[in-house]
Amino acid sequence: MSSIALFIDGANMFYAQREQGWHIDWRSVRDHFSAGKQLAGAWYFTATPSAGNRDAVEKYRGFRTALINIGYSVTDKEIHVISDPTTGHTRVKGNLDVELVFRMLTTSSTWDECVLFGVDIDFIPVIKHLQNLGKTVISVGRRQMTSLELINTVNKFVELESVKNLIEKRYKK
Repeated sequence: MSSIALFIDGANMFYAQREQGWHIDWRSVRDHFSAGKQLAGAWYFTATPSAGNRDAVEKYRGFRTALINIGYSVTDKEIHVISDPTTGHTRVKGNLDVELVFRMLTTSSTWDECVLFGVDIDFIPVIKHLQNLGKTVISVGRRQMTSLELINTVNKFVELESVKNLIEKRYKK
């Protein structure tokens, strides 16, 4: 039986969900993409709200706990607010791409294929490296947010909208 691993770029999927107008059910993602395969692992990478934002922190903690309870390993770090003293502009930074790539590389001996929920062009070198090791790399995301170069690099690109009926979060009424 072939094995599969899931790698979720939480920030990328946050914006994808916002643009799509629907939420992803991460249990359904795990079940759909691992069907008929041995799940080697599922990792979710995300930035956490700053400690000063109590409501957002509490909401995030609930989400994190839910992810852990359905089998994801969660890697997170607090966002950094960067202020430009000259312009007065601030921006929020919470990038975990290095952590995601590190986990892909250090676990690659445990899986045959992986699904990357993320469409960052910076992933191309690691994707090519993994393919050179004989691994299959699938990327899932919004086509509008994905460069043609990434689409042409992965073994398969899955348009998020095409799996909506399989992975959309259904809310109880």
